[in-house]
Amino acid sequence: MSLQVIRGLTALSIAAIHVSIIMAKPEYGAMQAFGWATSRCWMGVNLFFVLSGFIIFFAHGKDVGCPERLPTYAWRRACRVYPVYWIFLGAFVLAALAGFGHRSFRMTVGDLGSAFTLVHWIDDPTLPLKVAWTLVFEVSFYAMFALLIVNRRVGQLAFGLWLASIMIASFGFGSLSMGWTSMWNINFFYGAIAFQAFRRLDDRWGVPLLVAGLGLLVTLGLLHEGYSSIETQQGDPLWLMLIGVPFAMLLLGSALAERRYRFRPPAIFVLLGEASFATYLVHSAVISALCGMLHHHAPGFPAPRLAFGLIFVMAILIGLAAHLVVERPVLRLVKRIDTHRRRVSRPPEVALAAAPAS
Repeated sequence: MSLQVIRGLTALSIAAIHVSIIMAKPEYGAMQAFGWATSRCWMGVNLFFVLSGFIIFFAHGKDVGCPERLPTYAWRRACRVYPVYWIFLGAFVLAALAGFGHRSFRMTVGDLGSAFTLVHWIDDPTLPLKVAWTLVFEVSFYAMFALLIVNRRVGQLAFGLWLASIMIASFGFGSLSMGWTSMWNINFFYGAIAFQAFRRLDDRWGVPLLVAGLGLLVTLGLLHEGYSSIETQQGDPLWLMLIGVPFAMLLLGSALAERRYRFRPPAIFVLLGEASFATYLVHSAVISALCGMLHHHAPGFPAPRLAFGLIFVMAILIGLAAHLVVERPVLRLVKRIDTHRRRVSRPPEVALAAAPAS
């Protein structure tokens, strides 16, 4: 449950910074609101990656060193990301082709191929859904984890070389690559470390880790001036590396505390977490559309801070609707297909043993 709450908070933080960024664009009236606070919400991306590292090791740690489980792992990871993503991506591309909004992506095979597969076919592709750049990192991490499933030692060696290449590229060569050697990837390692600690630490460490992680996060947030673009974030690898540490502590602390105290968060926070992926995919387009409507039909009204609040709330509500109307039914369908696939793939003797006695 605590992981779902954290996912929800991540989606909220990323939506907040995008409201601020999009409102400030000249074509939407260049409105400024809550810049000091939202400029630090970029850290939600770090949390997003830390959480992913933790969840993958939590869900598939038992698959490490078991190559026969690779097909199931690949199928489940693909089904969790691609079907819902393709629906919203396709809708966005069709809307852009129909003339809605400002089209900011190229209609080439390389660009669209990269967008639909989340694998770079060309250098620096333009993605219709801009937020999908993080999913490219996700898919890369899934591929690396697959090596652990195929062979534990080969996977461990690959992860070690990956970590070394990130450090060398970021600090040795000052690389601005948004690929395998980017410092963004360090957060997956933090998530993996947090999961290993979760397996070994006593539950009593939960609250102290939560307090320490929150204190460190606030300290780093106050010390840092904030970012307004991905490029400036990427160009500051030290901060990218540091910010992941308190998030790993917070994630680990919340998981241990939940295991110790068995608390249940309010249902609305759990729902926000369940809807975080759909919210993440649609919020940017929704914010742009709402900013355009306000600027066109009511320029200068409402006041920037009120406009920020209205747009932010609407983006979250539409994200929740996208989850309930699109994502949840799709995931249920995928689950039914997966259940059928596993039944069909079972050997006859296993299926017979699983059948109820007459």
